[in-house]
Amino acid sequence: MRRVTVLGHSSRLAQVVEAIHKLGLLHITHYGEDLPEDERSQYQPSEQAQRDIEVLDSAIADLTYSIDFMAAKRHVNRSMLENFTGSRLFLTESEWQSATLEPLDRARSIHEQVRRIEQELADIADKRNRLTTSIEELRPWSSLQLPIEQVKSGKYVVTMLVTADVRTYASALSVAAEDMPGLAWEVVSVGRERAHIFVAYPATAGEQGLAALSAAGLSRVSLDQYVGVPSELIAGFEAQIADLDQRARDVEAEIDALVELRSKAYVLYDYLVNERAKKAVVSRFGATKRTFVVEGWIQAADMERFRSRVEALAGDLVVLDRPPLDSEVPPVELTNGPLAAPFEVVTKTMGLPQPGTLDPSPYLAPFFLVFFGLAMTDAVYGIFIAAVALWLKRKTRQPNSKFLNLVFMAGLSTIVMGALLGGWLGDLPMRLFGMRTAILFDPMENPTNFLIFAFALGLVHILFGICLKAYQNIRTGNVAAAITDQGFWLALIVGLLLMGGGGMLGPSGPAIANVAKYVSIASALGLVATQGRHHRNILMRVGSGVLSLYGLTGYMSDVISYARLFGLGFTSTVLAAVLNDLMLRPAGTPIIGPVIAIVGLAFAHLFNIVINIIGAYVHSSRLQYIEFFGKFFESGGRRFVPFGFLAKYVDIDSLKGV
Repeated sequence: MRRVTVLGHSSRLAQVVEAIHKLGLLHITHYGEDLPEDERSQYQPSEQAQRDIEVLDSAIADLTYSIDFMAAKRHVNRSMLENFTGSRLFLTESEWQSATLEPLDRARSIHEQVRRIEQELADIADKRNRLTTSIEELRPWSSLQLPIEQVKSGKYVVTMLVTADVRTYASALSVAAEDMPGLAWEVVSVGRERAHIFVAYPATAGEQGLAALSAAGLSRVSLDQYVGVPSELIAGFEAQIADLDQRARDVEAEIDALVELRSKAYVLYDYLVNERAKKAVVSRFGATKRTFVVEGWIQAADMERFRSRVEALAGDLVVLDRPPLDSEVPPVELTNGPLAAPFEVVTKTMGLPQPGTLDPSPYLAPFFLVFFGLAMTDAVYGIFIAAVALWLKRKTRQPNSKFLNLVFMAGLSTIVMGALLGGWLGDLPMRLFGMRTAILFDPMENPTNFLIFAFALGLVHILFGICLKAYQNIRTGNVAAAITDQGFWLALIVGLLLMGGGGMLGPSGPAIANVAKYVSIASALGLVATQGRHHRNILMRVGSGVLSLYGLTGYMSDVISYARLFGLGFTSTVLAAVLNDLMLRPAGTPIIGPVIAIVGLAFAHLFNIVINIIGAYVHSSRLQYIEFFGKFFESGGRRFVPFGFLAKYVDIDSLKGV
């Protein structure tokens, strides 16, 4: 990383911001971030710039609202692949330039259409609900042929609408008639719970008439808000609802037309977000009355390109660069060749290394591939995985996708490991042709060899991790730590292995084992003498040194963890064999039997791939994170985030790294 400073006259500010954004190479930091706050001279955006940001924020919020409205009304139909990989809108630069002309006006137009349609739908729903409520209120009175406004208190007769419990309304009317001579009624309708009744009684009864009705259990109903015969009112309201429904259908057609603008809304959203970023980033700059200064970090390989592009804008622009100071902590960007770059996906899942420490990506690569292949143990599965990765790269237009390249390489590794262990759709060659295909050993016939092989790989993996830590110490000038903290452990572990397994090394085995014994003793003594060196008290030093030997059990535990490779690979192999046995049983049936067997085998092995590929990836990664990284990896690096074009919805290749 190089520390970069760009200085220029304030009149060049917009040009510089545009160039930096288009290049996408500079990680911009806050000017004077290491200085006390009162000593900083921050760039203060003008009031107009602040207003511009507010306008952009409003437009972005409006577009977000519009996009969400369209998504709610017309769900975006995505394939299973798009749901997994994400759906992007691919544009050429000319299409991008054309689609982003007058962006604020276009964004406002889309939002106004959304708001108008939304308001109209709300009005339709409100009116329909009110009409539906009125119909439900009038429905029990639909057979009443009298206009509602004529149901009132007259000079001689009082007319009224009442309801009563359907189980007691007849007796209630009889009781009311006894208390109020001259009472007349007509049952308009009888529902499930209430009876609806038109009543009339002499006006001379006065308030006592209403009291008599209430005492009998009859409740007055007021429909004073309506004018007309109930049946005619209902028909009119239903006609209005039909008109509203037709209008709603027309609005739905307008929504269909509006949704055609969805892609334009996507483009405008990404454009405005980037424009806002350009306006807001200047708050990180330093400034005087007439000048500005930009500070940040850039990868050394991009420095000259950045300098030439910025200084070419104007003769009064200056670009300075220097290596980081000891007190500075630059951000971290993993940079590897095409073979190791895909494994950055594994590293970044754990975190970024601290500046100046080892990037584990190229070192974990061969182990990850071997572990993944062992966990799958089938060459045909590997062919399928590699083919799917290639297809996805083409389908998603991501030929340089690190994750898909990782999957492709894992597929190739699975082909190799499957061929070595004889996995070709499980034991299908043996069942069909009597062929033994294993080159190293057959996991089904020699599970012990498989387990030992997994342990051996684990041991190499762990020792390599210790070697990397030693290398890191030597590289930073800490040779003593490399000898005492890693060298003694390497010698002790290897010595114990040779001492215990010397008998398998042929005629010279006993001699090698004898030498290994003394190497182990010397290494153990070295650990006892040095592992407590941070203590001043001699007894504490010796005690800590002796206790450090207990770390040997930790290494043993780490090696045992690699048994998971045996478990995954053996499970995959056994399940494949069981599936072959089940699917081949109907093969002897004439005509239909072979078809059933072929289709069954295809689906069965696809199922085996799906359930095993996740475990293979997760556990291969887990062995890196816990057993391998624990020996040397120093996490805590800050991510390198260059200021440049960022998009949520669109993809414009010509704008990347221009």
